[in-house]
Amino acid sequence: MPSLDEFLAGATTAGPGPRRIPGCVLTAYKDGVLHHKSFGTKSLDPKSPHFGEPLSIDTTMWFASCTKLMTAISVLQCVEKGLLNLDDDISTVLPEWKEREILLGFDEATGAPLLKKAEGKLSLKMLLTHSSGLCYAGLVPEFKRYVKYRTERGWVIEAAELCPHEPVALLFEPGTSWKYGIGTDWAGKMVERVTGLRLNEYMDQHIWQPLGMTSTSFRLPSRPDIRAQQAELTVRSPADGSLAPSPAPFFFPETTQADHGGAGTYSCARDYIKVLIACATSDPNLLTPESYDALCAPGLSDAAAATFQEFQAARFAADDAVAVELTGAAAAVPAPSRGSVSWAPGGMVVTEDVPGGRRAGSVSWGGLPNLSWTVDRKSRTALLYASQLLPPGDTFTRLMVRNFEGEVYSGKFFEGGV
Repeated sequence: MPSLDEFLAGATTAGPGPRRIPGCVLTAYKDGVLHHKSFGTKSLDPKSPHFGEPLSIDTTMWFASCTKLMTAISVLQCVEKGLLNLDDDISTVLPEWKEREILLGFDEATGAPLLKKAEGKLSLKMLLTHSSGLCYAGLVPEFKRYVKYRTERGWVIEAAELCPHEPVALLFEPGTSWKYGIGTDWAGKMVERVTGLRLNEYMDQHIWQPLGMTSTSFRLPSRPDIRAQQAELTVRSPADGSLAPSPAPFFFPETTQADHGGAGTYSCARDYIKVLIACATSDPNLLTPESYDALCAPGLSDAAAATFQEFQAARFAADDAVAVELTGAAAAVPAPSRGSVSWAPGGMVVTEDVPGGRRAGSVSWGGLPNLSWTVDRKSRTALLYASQLLPPGDTFTRLMVRNFEGEVYSGKFFEGGV
């Protein structure tokens, strides 16, 4: 297989074969050295002012669920101050959640949701580890139907995919399973309640300014300097894999009045890698060593971990199949073994070393437009793959991420970088 640089250079240009991805920015830190590489362009739309402009570490992107890591850091800062407790029921801060219901199904005659009272505690840790019973409407048809039923009867929300401003039904008893969703948005609301600050202001004061991050915000309309650098979204056709400009240049509603702690930030690789480096090196500007431990500690029950492992196993199998199809060989770094993955407040955590890659205790995740990050505290390594490609979970991208990880840990990535 050609080097990652050669592969990505070819993948981001047309001819002799089709262009595989619009572009990406790769940034990594290891052994005190920071390198970055960029490939491709900001837009594939010939009508866009950004058409043909090269991506760089200063290109603005919607960082989507990469926001979750910064919200978890904000939560743990509040825990250090005694303002929050990971194990307390969230109703101590969010009284509107005192009564909770679980969605069982729907009355076939009326279409009304069938609900029952939830019995167990719903903790802040469950919000951060996606074991609360909350979900994203776009991932669960039954929940999407529930949202539709409520909106048709006067419930006002900004968009079905966003966290609403009032409690919703849960999919299961808190702590008993795993489902990716809006829990981190509610954790962000808890930070706002106990600090009296909007999440944008809180993160600016306690994360972005301390780390020198000047191009990150929830409020794109009020930051023309950030908007001017923005890459546009590209969509891959499910039919033939071809690329086209997204009908809407930005997926996330810019006019939202809420700071969504699960998905709402715009940033650039130069800024976001600073958060990852801070976590990899246990930077005291953000958290104490004990809080970094908590950020990376598995937090799921056995039942919830088993559900998450089943979810991840399907993704890993798809990745392996694509690797062989595209390159005739396995990815540079194997997927973590099924039983070695769980979820920590900061993201997915591995409990075993990955050969040629991350060490046990590393956390990772990403963002919907195919962004991916990893923090490895044992080897003081951080890496970020940033792109603006839909739909999420692109298997070609995930192969590139695993090969990127292999080159970072072998040291090859740092040869000839900037």
